[in-house]
Amino acid sequence: MNKPSPAEREALLISLLTRLFGGEITEGELLRTLRKDLLNMSQTDYANLVGVSRRTLSDIERNVGSPTFAVVNAVFKPFGLKAGLLPRNPALMKKLLAENSEPTP
Repeated sequence: MNKPSPAEREALLISLLTRLFGGEITEGELLRTLRKDLLNMSQTDYANLVGVSRRTLSDIERNVGSPTFAVVNAVFKPFGLKAGLLPRNPALMKKLLAENSEPTP
């Protein structure tokens, strides 16, 4: 598998985040896709890279358990992401995104 270019990485990340914020995918699905499609890494290798157990990584990717903010931040850090507060309601999230994407006069 060829390593994606920086522009391809950014496009994939934006596409996946849009799907996440729209409620189409979960955080676990986001992490699994980024790990596999951007880094082409196994769970074991990625878990070692970010300093968590493979079991913890697997649980996060399957949306099982309740990882701490520190663990969530550790597993998403290689992609330039961190845990934060977002609206749970997809309609509110879409409205927020739409308002922030409009050009300012």
